[in-house]
Amino acid sequence: MAALTLGLSTTAHAEENCSDTSDNGGAKATFKAYGEHLLVDDVFADGHSAIGHIEIYGDGHYWYWNRNGADSGVRDVNLSIAEGTTVHVGAFLGNWDGTTTGGIDFNSNNVIPYCIGEA
Repeated sequence: MAALTLGLSTTAHAEENCSDTSDNGGAKATFKAYGEHLLVDDVFADGHSAIGHIEIYGDGHYWYWNRNGADSGVRDVNLSIAEGTTVHVGAFLGNWDGTTTGGIDFNSNNVIPYCIGEA
């Protein structure tokens, strides 16, 4: 009688980067999986702020503003996300009104779903 041996292998989750832009291209949000960074770039000097939105599965929704203008550089938000966690990232335009979500133009990004990354 011949013996049959089966081996099972598992694959590790790969970290995945992703980027999204507002509909007019004036705001860009990029998730960098290595180190868990969200980069928020105000691309156009149009008087609007750029907002990066990240939904971290199992944790919630977060909004990060780059209010300093197109010439100020990219805002780098250092996050702490468990490895293997899926994130959705979106980019929006807005006018800061003193609250996290109050001045966001939710019509500035009508592309659904946003990009999907993994920490």
